[in-house]
Amino acid sequence: MKTPTIISSIFSRITLRLAVVLAVFFGLLVTSLILIPIQLSTITADSLKKLEDDHVRSAAILAVILSEPVWQITPEIAKQSSDVVFSNPNVSEIHVITLPDKKTFITNSRKNTQQGTFRTQSRLISHGEQVIGEVQLTFTEEIMRTEIRDNFYRAIFVTATSFLLSVICIYIVLQWRLVRPIKDLIEKSDLLANGELNEVISFDRKDEIGHLAVSLEATRQALQRSFNELEIKNQQLLEYSGTLESKVRQRTQELENANHHLEAALASVNSAQNELARIERMAALGSMVAGVAHELNTPLGNCLLVASTLSDETRQIGKTLTEGTMRRSDLSHYVDAATESSKLLMRGLQQAAQLVGDFKQVAVDQSSAQRRKFTLVVVFQELAALLHSSLRKTPFNLELDIPDDIELDSYPGPLGQVFSNLVNNAVVHGLDGMSQGYMRCMARRQADHVLIVFEDSGKGIPPNIIKRIFEPFFTTKFGKGGSGLGLSITFNIITNVLGGEIKVTSEPNQGARFEMSIPLVAPGNPEHAGQIIDT
Repeated sequence: MKTPTIISSIFSRITLRLAVVLAVFFGLLVTSLILIPIQLSTITADSLKKLEDDHVRSAAILAVILSEPVWQITPEIAKQSSDVVFSNPNVSEIHVITLPDKKTFITNSRKNTQQGTFRTQSRLISHGEQVIGEVQLTFTEEIMRTEIRDNFYRAIFVTATSFLLSVICIYIVLQWRLVRPIKDLIEKSDLLANGELNEVISFDRKDEIGHLAVSLEATRQALQRSFNELEIKNQQLLEYSGTLESKVRQRTQELENANHHLEAALASVNSAQNELARIERMAALGSMVAGVAHELNTPLGNCLLVASTLSDETRQIGKTLTEGTMRRSDLSHYVDAATESSKLLMRGLQQAAQLVGDFKQVAVDQSSAQRRKFTLVVVFQELAALLHSSLRKTPFNLELDIPDDIELDSYPGPLGQVFSNLVNNAVVHGLDGMSQGYMRCMARRQADHVLIVFEDSGKGIPPNIIKRIFEPFFTTKFGKGGSGLGLSITFNIITNVLGGEIKVTSEPNQGARFEMSIPLVAPGNPEHAGQIIDT
């Protein structure tokens, strides 16, 4: 197994609670590793400055108080006067010499009992206008280093204690406000998945989890209504079938003496039964479409709510960063909100993708999410027909310029999703606010590849954002219906699923041009053509 696969497997097993705790833990750890050396450097600099000031001051005092004893040549008085300064534990040695003969006058020293770095300050001793001697004051840095080390250990202890208490508090709050409610929601969702629709889903909360519970309860009620309606319709169909069978028996009895009449009646009955079977299949498909549409409304609505909340949080953290008022709690709160929002978005989108994938499997074109051989113009014409209902409400035209002889052994479902995403992107962003415009899709075969070009006559893409349009969640209409996922999904499908590449060029007010080069035979084993491609 490859290393990235192992790492991905480990990350997928990490619970939400552990992920948030780890994020806070490493965030505080990195901050501490950055701040502790800075704090140690500051303490050391302050201590050295304090020691230097004390050294200079003490040397100046000695030069003053020793003036008279040196002048009168009284070493005993000089030694007594210097004992005041020598009592300072930082003083290592006091050495006084007379000038100009440079003879030692007094010496007080305890160097042999001290270790570490020593520093010496010299001051001239004057009496009146005459220089009569020199005092040399030596300080040791041993005591200062010991104090710095003790203060550093104390700071590390306080930081570690605060660190541990913060993690514990976050863990408790996370367990209380997030993990337990989510577990309850999962249990309720499992009941819905198993078809148990009688238990009411109720959470007395006003936050995102409360909104999610309300949406889940609305889903439960909608499913319950749908099942009740289906049961009523099935009963009606059974009653109609029973009535039809009764009429057939009566008709058979009346016409049993005439074989040709009986054959005509049997043919009519068979035709009616076939029509009933077709109607029943269409009714089931119609109910399924309505159910899928309603189911999609819930996760996509939740995703929109979460994205809006995350946008507000991002705007708030950006404001505090710009104003310079950001605190560690603000950043921690934002990380918690971003992590939770990302997971809720992924869960909602995965649910929506699963619903769409399930619908594809029972829809008319079941191969749309599978690998198969197909003609490019046929697939795009079908997609253009499906998009016609929405495009006819706009003043924009969609044109196709695709030869009939381009055949691919690839994945028409993901390729169709790329086409739909580009059309929607052009309508929502490029042509928004314009009274008229067009979209054109062209294709040309190039050796073993096909070049697909999609362009529009819209406003174009500004140069400052054109390099970011394929980034996930990047959109210029955040909060106005834009999710920022369309072009990101398009990029992933082209590069990862279809094995091609995509690039974009644009000029202001000249529209945008997307060029996609994909192989005629998609990468992978063609024998696996029946496998579903998760887009």
